[in-house]
Amino acid sequence: MELDDQFYRDMTESHSERMQNLMRYYPFFALWSQSLNLYKDGKYAGVDMAYVTMAVLRFFIEENHFHDRAVTYGSYMEFILGVLVRDFGLRREDPEIRELASFLFDKLRNDGKPFTAEYYDPADRKRKTLRMRLFDSMFLDGAVVYTVTSDAIAFYLDTKEIKEESKITMEQLLLEKMITNRNFQGGIEVVRRINSEVNRLRVKKQEVLRVLSLNVFEGVKVLEEFNRTGIRWFEEEQEAFTRNKEQIVKALKKTQEAAREGGADEKYREVFRDIYRLDTELKRAMANHGRLLADCTQLLRQADERIRGYKFSRLRSVFDFSDYLRKLMEVDRADLLSGIALGMTAPAIRKMLPMENLADLLSCPGEREELPEKEEEYIEESRRFDDEIEEERIGENYRAILRTLLDTLLQREQFDLALFNQILELKYFDDIFRNSDYYSFLVHICQKKEYDMAQLEKKPETFLEEILAKLPREESGRYRGLRFRVDFGNREDEEETLIRHVIAGAERDSEFVTSNLYFTRL
Repeated sequence: MELDDQFYRDMTESHSERMQNLMRYYPFFALWSQSLNLYKDGKYAGVDMAYVTMAVLRFFIEENHFHDRAVTYGSYMEFILGVLVRDFGLRREDPEIRELASFLFDKLRNDGKPFTAEYYDPADRKRKTLRMRLFDSMFLDGAVVYTVTSDAIAFYLDTKEIKEESKITMEQLLLEKMITNRNFQGGIEVVRRINSEVNRLRVKKQEVLRVLSLNVFEGVKVLEEFNRTGIRWFEEEQEAFTRNKEQIVKALKKTQEAAREGGADEKYREVFRDIYRLDTELKRAMANHGRLLADCTQLLRQADERIRGYKFSRLRSVFDFSDYLRKLMEVDRADLLSGIALGMTAPAIRKMLPMENLADLLSCPGEREELPEKEEEYIEESRRFDDEIEEERIGENYRAILRTLLDTLLQREQFDLALFNQILELKYFDDIFRNSDYYSFLVHICQKKEYDMAQLEKKPETFLEEILAKLPREESGRYRGLRFRVDFGNREDEEETLIRHVIAGAERDSEFVTSNLYFTRL
């Protein structure tokens, strides 16, 4: 049986993309296969992991995207206890029920690690690893909070709806039918699903930026996929929003006319309430959709800046064109631009010594007269020692990190090391965690519990305080009068007190672990 090249090309090149799409289902089936038959000697074998997984996903989507709230461990505990009591007949007085709820949460989060699966990529002819998380965690306002990932939202939506290119457009068509049939309560649920899809795209935008900061080539692929599947139908979706808004206004007018003619406002009170709720949900969805458009516009601008910066950094190691142009502008010599072109177009001339000149060189008589040696004026060169160079480098790195720290303190009253690491990673990429000066900075900043910029300007005591004392003068007094405190991660309500920095190596990941810190503006 003979098959053409197009068949093999489609089979090999599309396999990696298909596996990535299938990966969003893998965590669910991995959890589904884990029964509770062996937990507590099978005491809770009747608890179904598949139902628990879908219920918790729905709870996180409701809290994160319908109510714009992050989920704490306490709110999850209250929800899952209600599920276990209501749907599985367990007793809230059971002394082990909270331990079961904690065990289920660890399973859903995979003990804080991503779900991984290996597959063979026939295009590259090597095995690759896919990773996916259902939930992310972060430290916010003095507590650990959890959010659902965009891939988990996409999986949840796919389990109920047919996969289309634009879910928002398809939901808008369904909403239009429900308004026409005066099914306003069903329309409210449809608008909530639209809101969930819009919020998923906003979360996806942040993930695109994160991939761009780690790997430009992979980030460009993710950005193209996001443009193709996420922001391609904005104009069509906006028209559908406007059309459904007009449908709601017409439905409200018809209901008012029917109420006046029938003379029974009480009968239509529930209808008016449903129409009002539907109109409120639709306004919220339109506002979120507008913010999504602004976010995507900002994403394209930031992506262009990062790609342009990456290209410039690759070129700069050979020749800095912008610096050369600046120097030419300072001396006002446009004719020197020819030096760039001539270096690329001039022929390579090879100079060789003619063989017939070797005899002249051998027979050339030397000078018989001894010439006096010329005394050269000795000029002492200023030499920079290695420790001075190291001190200058450390000072520049400390100054950059301190500026970021002080700027964050001006914006936030309190934050922890995890959030500070995210800010540094967005600003300096993950190279900051490969720099040993960053870890020595953490050691220096922990030497004192409190820093007062006003006092440091008068009498700095350490190397770090000398740099801090100069910053207000360098920044035109911006940080003058700022006071802040540094605390270690020893809070009772904190679930994790270690911050892990994972750095991708050539063969396997390298991991650095530091204790958590808290920075508080006084």
